[in-house]
Amino acid sequence: MSAQLEFVVVVASVREPRIGRTVADWVVAQVPGGVRTRVVDLAEVELPPDADLRPGGGARTPVSDVLAAADGFVIVTPEYNHAYPASLKRFLDWHHGEWMFKPATVVPYGVRGGLLAGEHLRPVLAELSMVTTRRMVALSAPWEHLSEGRYRPPAGEHKAIGQALRELTWWAHALRRARHDHPYELVDWLGAQRADTDAEALADLVGHAAIVGLGTGTRAGRETFAVVARTTWSLVERGFRVIAILDNPRVVELYDRYVRGEDVDVVAALRQAWGPWRTEEMREALDSLRRRNAEHPGDPVRVVGVGGSKVLPADYDRVLELVAPPEVAKIRELFEVIRTAHDNGEHVQRAHGTHPGVPFVELAREARAIAGPAGAEASGLLDAIVEHHANAIGVGHDGEREEREAAERVLAQRPARVVLWEGSAHIAADAMMGGHLRAELGKAYAAVHVTFGHGRAHGVDVPPPVPGSLEDVLGAAGGARTVPLGDGVPAALDAPWRTRLISGLYDPARDGEHYLEVRSLSGAYDAVVFVPEISSVSALATT
Repeated sequence: MSAQLEFVVVVASVREPRIGRTVADWVVAQVPGGVRTRVVDLAEVELPPDADLRPGGGARTPVSDVLAAADGFVIVTPEYNHAYPASLKRFLDWHHGEWMFKPATVVPYGVRGGLLAGEHLRPVLAELSMVTTRRMVALSAPWEHLSEGRYRPPAGEHKAIGQALRELTWWAHALRRARHDHPYELVDWLGAQRADTDAEALADLVGHAAIVGLGTGTRAGRETFAVVARTTWSLVERGFRVIAILDNPRVVELYDRYVRGEDVDVVAALRQAWGPWRTEEMREALDSLRRRNAEHPGDPVRVVGVGGSKVLPADYDRVLELVAPPEVAKIRELFEVIRTAHDNGEHVQRAHGTHPGVPFVELAREARAIAGPAGAEASGLLDAIVEHHANAIGVGHDGEREEREAAERVLAQRPARVVLWEGSAHIAADAMMGGHLRAELGKAYAAVHVTFGHGRAHGVDVPPPVPGSLEDVLGAAGGARTVPLGDGVPAALDAPWRTRLISGLYDPARDGEHYLEVRSLSGAYDAVVFVPEISSVSALATT
C-alpha cells in the first residue's frame, strides 16, 4: 500500500460557458503537499448509454481505474434548479465499487453558494457508502471573482477550503487503512458464517477426513482447548478412534492405559508431560475419555504420543537412584539446571533471560562423564538425556526431520482415523507436520486453526490483535465464528495472512512479532474457528 494519498477532483458541469474547471484548478492548488491529485472533467468523459446501466453500476468506463485508485474525492458542482446537474448523477450511478468507503468533500457554487446542490448530494453519496466531510465550501457567484482566467476568492475562502481538505485528508487516511485492514466484502462474508464454535458443525466440515489436525493459536487458552476437546468428542462419534499428541510416547502410553481403564496415576503421568500439557483441562479430557471407553469396552479410543523425545523428568531421578556417592551430588546439581527444559525449553529460557548461559547439552555431557562406567540402565538413561539436550531448539534441533518423523508416527496409526492435537503451525497443511500429512493423504487430511482475539495466556494479558491480521478481521466480523475454507471462499482468503501464535516465548509488549504468515489461509487450513476472548488454562494441581 503506497504511503501517498490520491484525490480526484470531479468537475460536474458540462455546459458552456462554465466556470467549473476554473474552480477545480483553484481547489487543486489548495490540496496539501504530498497528495497526488487528478482532475476528472465530466465534459471529457464519455459514458455508455443509460440503457446499459444496471443496479450497482454498469460496465467499466474510461475513468473506472482512476476512481478506483482514489483515496478521496472533491466534487465541484454548480447548483441547477435547487439541485446538482444530471451529468453528475449519471456519473455517480455509472460507478459503484469505486466510491465505496471513501470520503468526499463537496465544493458547490451558485448565485447563493450552491448549498442545495451540496445538501442534495449527501444522501446520494451515503447510499454509495461514501463519507462526506462536515465542511462544504460554498462559493457565492464565483464568476464575479475571476482575474486573468483564474478564480480569485474573496477573503475567508482560502481558509475554508484548507480546513475542508484537512478533514478530507484525515478521513482518506483513516478509511484507506480500514479498507486495507478490514476489507468490507471479506468482513461481510465472514459475518455471514456460523456465529458460534459449535463442535458438531465443525465436525461436519472435517469429519470426512482420515486424519484431522486440530491446532490452536495458543495451548494456554481454556476456551481454545475446549473447542479442540468438544470437536474431538464429536469426531469420535463419527468413527475416529485415535488421539495423537505431540509429546513423549512413554508418558502418552500412560494416558492410553488410563483411558482404557487401567489403574494408572494420571496426575503423576501428567507431571511427566511436556509443560503445556500439564493442565487440569488435559486431566479432565483424559477423564472424559476414560468414562467414554468404560461405556464402550469393545471399541476404545486410544491415545498415542508422536513426539521424538524418549526422556521423561522422572529419568533424572532414576539416574540419581542408580549412581553411587560421591558422584550423585555433583550430578544432582547439574540435573537441577537442565531438567527445567522439560518445563520451558532452553530457547524459552534464553528469551526470558533465565538461561544460565552454558548449553544444557554440555552440562548433560558433564553429568555423563562424572557417572563414568555406570550400570547399563543408568548409562542408557544418561545417553538418552545427552541426546535429548543435543537436539534442543537452538542447539542441534532438526525441525524438518522431527516434523517428518512425527507425521510418520501419525500415519502409522492407520487404518484407524486420527485426531491430532497440536499447535496451529504444526498442523497447517502447507508446512511442518501437516504438510507431510497433506502430501501423503491429500484432502483426506484436514486441518483446523482455532484462534482468538484477546484475553489471558501464559500468565500475561494478551492485547487485541494487530490491524490487518486474521484475528483482527475476524473480530471485525463480530463475535465467535466458524469459517469453512473450502470451495467458494473469497479470493482474499487464498492469499498470505498473518495469524497470531502464542508460545512460551510470548511477550505482550512485542505482540506484533508473535504472528505466523501463511502463504494462503485456505491452503493452510480447511476451517478456522475464532474465539473472541480466552482465559488461562489451569495448572495441574500439585496435590
